[in-house]
Amino acid sequence: MKRFLFLCMWGLGMNVSGQSSFQIDHGPYLQEMRQDGVTVVFHTSKSSFSRLEVRERGSSASQSYYETAHGLRNADAQFFKIRTEDLKAGTEYEYRICTKEVKSFQPYKVVFGDSLTSKWYSFKTIDPHQKGASIFITSDIHNRPELLEKLLRYCDYQTCTSFFYAGDMMNYMEKSSNENPFSAFIDTSVKLFASSVPFEVVRGNHETRGNLARTFPSYFPKSDGKVYGSYLLGDVMVVMLDCGEDKADAHPVYAGFTDYSAYRVEQRKWLEALVKSKEYKKARYHIVICHFPLAIPEEEVKKNVFWGWKEVRDTFLPLLNKADVDLLVSGHTHRFFYHAPNMVENSFPMLEQGYDSAVRLDLSDGKINMKVVNKDGKKIYDKILKIK
Repeated sequence: MKRFLFLCMWGLGMNVSGQSSFQIDHGPYLQEMRQDGVTVVFHTSKSSFSRLEVRERGSSASQSYYETAHGLRNADAQFFKIRTEDLKAGTEYEYRICTKEVKSFQPYKVVFGDSLTSKWYSFKTIDPHQKGASIFITSDIHNRPELLEKLLRYCDYQTCTSFFYAGDMMNYMEKSSNENPFSAFIDTSVKLFASSVPFEVVRGNHETRGNLARTFPSYFPKSDGKVYGSYLLGDVMVVMLDCGEDKADAHPVYAGFTDYSAYRVEQRKWLEALVKSKEYKKARYHIVICHFPLAIPEEEVKKNVFWGWKEVRDTFLPLLNKADVDLLVSGHTHRFFYHAPNMVENSFPMLEQGYDSAVRLDLSDGKINMKVVNKDGKKIYDKILKIK
């Protein structure tokens, strides 16, 4: 019988430092934080086999997690998305990555190279009793990570509890381009906060373009495999809608590759069920984030070019008008504009937060303190909304 030969076990690999070419070159960053778990995402510079060690803060006992599918642990790979489960709500944890290079992967014979153990990072699971939140939202960064960092600092990111990117953080997803989600905005997020506090991404129309666009969701894994979704952050419900493209599916620039009309019907069914759920109804605050504003300038409607954008509005706005929404935040138009309730058939406030700006929302005591800053750090809008 053939023996499964490991030429280098976990404990026998060399614990390398920054001098080695084998390293964790992107991440770790957190995704899909829930009351009972979180996903840790990272990329290694060479093919590797990786696991996650997690322990409750103050405990010496840790548990190992792997990325596993169909009985196989992810191996001889560079991109890892490891989900932790069965954690306690509202509890602080620490985690570290243990990885080792796979130099050769053959049947019954695996050759390992260097091994590496990261430092301990920390996070806190969602507390169901949390009151209010401090939320950072920006969009339309278009591969300008230095601008993203400025906006995060202007909004005092260290005191924010949640981070959302409302689309068009990139220009395109192309094999021939040097642009990728890591360099465009993930690495900057990791540098500042994302190893301990997650960010969530709402896809913009630019992230749907290019021959690598279908890989974009894989950078932001969700347990249900969806791009759209919702988060209950204590008493704050955040709804994330995925708009797709702004023109009709039949437009020649899409070459027949899109089917967003059917996708929007799918989302609407999900949204109808969500707003009827106990989870939605028990939330005190309801925030919606999507890339397209649910208001279209009349001159754009007359052009009849942005049919997809109009379909998004017609699909979701009537439903949201009956869903006790406190604020909708969007991007796309590269302008700042505040739509008061009943301004454009909307029963709730809507904010287009602009091209070179970000908004910080501080939710407490039944109020939403909304502050918008521009690329120079100047406050361009400041308003307090009282929720219903």
